[in-house]
Amino acid sequence: MASVSRTPVSDDEWTHLEFEISALFDGAPIDEEDLFAGRSTEVRRILETVLSRSKHVVLFGERGVGKTSLSNIFWKRFNKTLRSFVVARVQAGPQDKFSSLWTRALEELNAAGIAAGKAEYVNFEFGYETITPSQVRRELQKCGANALPIIIIDEYNEVKDSETKRLTANLIKEFYDFSITTTVIIVGVAENISELIEDHASIGRAIVQIPLNRMSSSELKEIIQKRISRTVMEFTADAVWTIVSLSRGLPYFTQTLSKHAALHAITDRRTKITNDDVEASMAKFIEDAEKGFQESYRIATRSNQENFFEQSLLACALAKTDDEGFFTANDVVEPYSAILKEKKRIAHFDKHLRRFSSDEGGNILKKRGGDRQQTFRFSDPMMQPYVIIRGIQSKMIDDTAKGVLLQKEQKE
Repeated sequence: MASVSRTPVSDDEWTHLEFEISALFDGAPIDEEDLFAGRSTEVRRILETVLSRSKHVVLFGERGVGKTSLSNIFWKRFNKTLRSFVVARVQAGPQDKFSSLWTRALEELNAAGIAAGKAEYVNFEFGYETITPSQVRRELQKCGANALPIIIIDEYNEVKDSETKRLTANLIKEFYDFSITTTVIIVGVAENISELIEDHASIGRAIVQIPLNRMSSSELKEIIQKRISRTVMEFTADAVWTIVSLSRGLPYFTQTLSKHAALHAITDRRTKITNDDVEASMAKFIEDAEKGFQESYRIATRSNQENFFEQSLLACALAKTDDEGFFTANDVVEPYSAILKEKKRIAHFDKHLRRFSSDEGGNILKKRGGDRQQTFRFSDPMMQPYVIIRGIQSKMIDDTAKGVLLQKEQKE
């Protein structure tokens, strides 16, 4: 169906627009290049690695920052000029061993080559009961000289078998030593490469580490504008800024809040999306939130006494962070004081931080560093926007404080 190019009139046209919005802002990883926003530096680094034909990529970061979307898209904008790309994706799982993972990778690469009309590039043998790194390497040596094969292994953090990780590291080293043209891109949730790659020091020359941090405000705005521009709808500047502020650098939340806000405007038969619609989207988000979020919040804040756990957790969610999402106790002082409407010190919530980063508080926060230089971030980054939206919905902060804490500013 074609996009609605004018303000809808009939109920059918409004329903069509509703379907458009739901499809454009579905929150799933992106596989359409025109909808991909930001990440130009990371795209360039991955492409440089692929074109060098000698190195491999480890792409890592927090859950929900867009690693899968980036690995889906980075090659597509050049696929018309670099026609020799053959790209296979494998989803790793906790049950995987080396043989299952890499046999599947060969099968997917073969299928991708056939689907792209490049079967001559990927003429492999199958039927191995078990497979070794050298056997994988020999199969991939059969790839055509002009081919640019890429194997993307997503969710690599789910692999539990240490021998699988060791053999995969050996395979990457063997690819490098034999100048195999296939590029391996390992994607996973991790703070650093050592959490994903066994003995990574031994293959340091063969890999390019690309950490993926949270998205900038401008990149999140681009996500909204690229999608909404395909429709007759538009967001006010304030609505965009509120969504970006609430998202805390996580593109999934930018899409989810934008979708609910746009659908609320459609219900009122409007094409302009305002802050009132964003407020309504917050209520819808809390209503639809996963049970896991609700349970983690309950464990972290439960108590038989008045102790301000909810307020301090909200302050943690509103604290300024670095690019990796970490904050210090000092970063919590300003939002905590604003929420309680009086000047507070670290001593007023220090025990709360220790609780939140312990079993007692469900480890809702992850702690890094020693006693004097501790930093914290949400163990599940998706919890951070949830806590903020829940705090706003429960009126823990008034409208004045909300504007300050979300760093709301007038946009052109």
